[in-house]
Amino acid sequence: MVKKDLKSSRKLGVVNCLLEDPTQGMSKIAEKTSMHRRTAWQIQKDLEKDTTIWGYTAVIDEQKIDRAIYVLQFQAKPFSKDFADLILHRLTLGEPMKAGVRILDIYFMNGPYDVFIKFSAPDHATARRYYETLRSVYKDYFLEAPLVSDVNFSLVQAGKLNPELKKIYDLVPKATAE
Repeated sequence: MVKKDLKSSRKLGVVNCLLEDPTQGMSKIAEKTSMHRRTAWQIQKDLEKDTTIWGYTAVIDEQKIDRAIYVLQFQAKPFSKDFADLILHRLTLGEPMKAGVRILDIYFMNGPYDVFIKFSAPDHATARRYYETLRSVYKDYFLEAPLVSDVNFSLVQAGKLNPELKKIYDLVPKATAE
């Protein structure tokens, strides 16, 4: 039991270091977790092998690369194999990218909405075309038309605080800013 707890705490230590900064070297991770470098490296490799870690990515301010973020939510009919097949087929073929859209997150949820899709597009027209494509392709699986919203500001993305947090004040109407 104690050995299992130690192994779990070591894994958690490596995970926390990688979440903080996945670009830091293994020597730094080993130092922070009080492990040998080789032990920390092996834990990281094991986490990658068992797909606890899916990959590493940069957290991008989409506005600075002339893209906007959108959130799409919808209620679906009861989940079916056909629906799952269609989703996987379109994703593996890269259909969103072909439409000029970058998928940031897709979640299947419990609650008022069943599916939540976060994506970026270079402009509203591209986002609208993607929305209309989804409405057409998945029409047999929707209970009602999906809701789409554009994101004005992101405080946290992928667990990272926005380094320009004070830009939230740009959302305050000028008449009430005083």
